[in-house]
Amino acid sequence: MANYTTTSGFSDLIGSMVVTNNNVDSYTSNTQGAGTIVPPGASVLRFTVRFGPGRAYNINATANGSNTGFNGTANNNGPALAEESWSATASTARTVDASTADTAYGSDDTATKKAAS
Repeated sequence: MANYTTTSGFSDLIGSMVVTNNNVDSYTSNTQGAGTIVPPGASVLRFTVRFGPGRAYNINATANGSNTGFNGTANNNGPALAEESWSATASTARTVDASTADTAYGSDDTATKKAAS
C-alpha cells in the first residue's frame, strides 16, 4: 500500500489516494471528501473517481521517470469536456524518534510509544 498526494487543475481532484499493486484503493478530495473508484480496484493508469451522484473525473496517467508517482490528465466528462493536468506524488509517513515521542504522542508510557512508532 502506498499513499499519494494528488494535484490537478480541477480543485475536486486535489487531495490524496491510496494505491496497492498499481490499483487505486481509495481517493479523497480536500473539498469533496471520499470518492468512489470506478471500476473498484482500477489501475492507477486509467480510472474514474466519482464524488456524489453528479461529478465524475476520468484519469489517464503514466508513471513518472523518477518512480515517485504518476503524471497525466483528468477530464470532467461534462458538457464542456474540460481537461486539466493531474499528478500523484508519493507521500511518506511521519517518523518519530524516541527523543520526541513524548511530544508527538503525548504519553510517558513506553508501551504506547513503542506501539505508535
